[in-house]
Amino acid sequence: MLLALPLLAATTLAACGSDDSGSATAAGGGERAVKVAIIASGQTNDGAFNAWAAEAAERLKADGADVQIRQGLADPTQAEPVIRQFAARGFDLVVGHGIDVSEPILRVATEFPDVHFSASGDATLAERLPPNVDGWTYDFGQLGYLDGFVAGSLRGVEKVGAVGGPQLPFVLATHKGIRAGLKAANPRASYEETYTGRFYDLQKEQEAARGLLDKGAQLLVATDDGRGLGQAAVAGDVPTIGVSAAAGADIKAVNITTAKLDLLPTYQSYLEQIRAGTFGRRFDVLALGNRGIVLTPITAVGDVVPDDLQARVDALSERLASGELRLPNFFE
Repeated sequence: MLLALPLLAATTLAACGSDDSGSATAAGGGERAVKVAIIASGQTNDGAFNAWAAEAAERLKADGADVQIRQGLADPTQAEPVIRQFAARGFDLVVGHGIDVSEPILRVATEFPDVHFSASGDATLAERLPPNVDGWTYDFGQLGYLDGFVAGSLRGVEKVGAVGGPQLPFVLATHKGIRAGLKAANPRASYEETYTGRFYDLQKEQEAARGLLDKGAQLLVATDDGRGLGQAAVAGDVPTIGVSAAAGADIKAVNITTAKLDLLPTYQSYLEQIRAGTFGRRFDVLALGNRGIVLTPITAVGDVVPDDLQARVDALSERLASGELRLPNFFE
């Protein structure tokens, strides 16, 4: 259910999407819209992490917010002046989307104590939030565990390969989750992972995936956006898990499922806090239990997907969401 936001009534909504997207003009009388800027580290058409921010932004606009997005700002030295500009222009909320922009958000926030900011990162961010900054992360291990469980539940799949970007702690935690989920579903399955060293590098991802296929991988799991991995999978005639929704139709046709984030409840909570005067130093962990993590419906790819896999995944998700099944700390 969407939260009611009376503060946002009777406004003309902002456009949202390109590097300089969005503006709003008054539709007449009434309260002004809450002004929200989202600073995305990557491109919002990636079908993955940055697209999830844009999707939530579009839904915020339906509640009446004036939302503007700047994208492709993974370089902190480029992101910081943009963040400062929005704060100086009197935006109510400036959201830094991506670990690359968390440090600029924290620095600029100290200069503008009356502006609200949000930063994302791993759990260590929680202890570093200034009074006017909220933060969030997601349960990386839980997301990986779901992927691994699906991989281990497939018929005839005994060799699984995974491709990640840089070996950052949260990426490594995701891969530990994959291994744990795979072992839980199929203790006999073998697992190998490789890393490209950077995010969103299609060529390196494709090369890494080909290397795993050459070693006999029967399934490929992506923890980056997966488009390069998907191309290799199509050529190698193997299924995938975790490929970006922005991949081509041929790539999506071999993808069984993808875990994704729903950021709308988090963004709505920011606006509720601003309205109530309670914003600051709140740290959220997106997970299955709060619907921050959602798994796309299982797709029957080839003959490897059992008929009952969706039901088994739903049951696992319920156990994880309720706390009946508790996973270890994959950061250790």
